[in-house]
Amino acid sequence: MVVEILETNAFGPVSRTDLDAWINTFRLPITTVMDPPGVGLRTFMTYGIRETVFIVDLATMRIVRRFNGSVAGIGPSAIAQAVTEVMRLMGG
Repeated sequence: MVVEILETNAFGPVSRTDLDAWINTFRLPITTVMDPPGVGLRTFMTYGIRETVFIVDLATMRIVRRFNGSVAGIGPSAIAQAVTEVMRLMGG
């Protein structure tokens, strides 16, 4: 399961309009969510910058791996780093 969290809009809270625009602009075929209204930048403050991938054990709901990519676009992205581990965990 892949879930993307839209954390900020220019380092401010995300609105439903921002979320819809993000999904429609990039035609995302995955689940994309945002923090609920009124909680500010909770996800951003808790988990950090964009270009971060977490692998979560769904049985325990615990983060088992974290990958950080460069926000400058230099080097491998977080998802490129995580693919090998995801495939290994899926038995592939």
